[in-house]
Amino acid sequence: MKIGDTTAHYIKQLLHVATEAGADANQLLADADLNPMELEDDDNRVDLTYLMRLGRGAIRQTGSPEIGLQLGINSQISDMGYVGLAAMTAPTLGEALHTIVRYEHLNGQCYRGTSQLQVEPLQTTLSFYSIAPYNAYTCFVVDGVLSAWARLCTLLTGHTDLVRKVDIEFDEPSYADQYRQIFNCDIRFGAPRNALLFNTDDLAIALPEANQQLNARLVKQCDQLLNQVALADSYRNKVLKVLGTMLHGQTPSIDEVALKLGMPSWTLRRKLKEEDSAYQSLVDEMRRDVAMSYMKSTDLTFGEISYLLGFSTPGAFQRAFKRWSGKTPGEFRKSLSRK
Repeated sequence: MKIGDTTAHYIKQLLHVATEAGADANQLLADADLNPMELEDDDNRVDLTYLMRLGRGAIRQTGSPEIGLQLGINSQISDMGYVGLAAMTAPTLGEALHTIVRYEHLNGQCYRGTSQLQVEPLQTTLSFYSIAPYNAYTCFVVDGVLSAWARLCTLLTGHTDLVRKVDIEFDEPSYADQYRQIFNCDIRFGAPRNALLFNTDDLAIALPEANQQLNARLVKQCDQLLNQVALADSYRNKVLKVLGTMLHGQTPSIDEVALKLGMPSWTLRRKLKEEDSAYQSLVDEMRRDVAMSYMKSTDLTFGEISYLLGFSTPGAFQRAFKRWSGKTPGEFRKSLSRK
């Protein structure tokens, strides 16, 4: 199952940073089983699975777990295409951040969630969704996003002290000092979210490249592109995206998912049937693929995985897992350790 996608341009950015750190790009692509031809068009969408494989390979080859931070601080406004240009020509920093969040899916999307901008009277939070559980080869994703956001704020305004605090969901890593050098503010590891925190007053900072007419044209272009993405998306994929954000300690009903999609549940059932799909089969597919991912890349207990996937009991999870894989969870994990 596809967990999301990013642009070929972003993949090439990661490869560039990795090679600068001493990695062999051709070997990284070969190990990730990614055809270089997939990267010829910067706008081509690449499955996030390849990003994760390349990140893991880059960290292993270079011995640099902080590679995500390096990816972020080398970001340029132009890397975001129309979204970056629309943000740059916005009247204020606040409008620019709203633009980046609103059109996030034009540069990448993941079924685990979407970024959020929460504006309160004194404090504003720009948050990136959770990709827990974390391991040595997944933290780079969060690092890359948060450091890129901070870098873009500086490029947009010329100010280097806008980020007041950074929240990181995973525990303090070996390269924690680099966060402090890059963000130059308080860093809280083991936080309940991944986020940059700003003083709300700073959202009113005027951008030097603001251009009302050009911004209106760019926003219109972004809207058109976003509509094209939405129209091309199947209802199957729409359901999987919503499930990815809700399947944490519970199993959402079709009524809950339909509500998120803004339609009655009977309409959603009909749309799925037209695509030769069904809601429960999508729940099982999502659970199966997430369970396999947890088994391969984490040390979570079977009870913990059972809870995260919304099973009523660990026994129910183990029976489902054997139905999916032909093996019990214990047998499956043992087979991985022998490889």
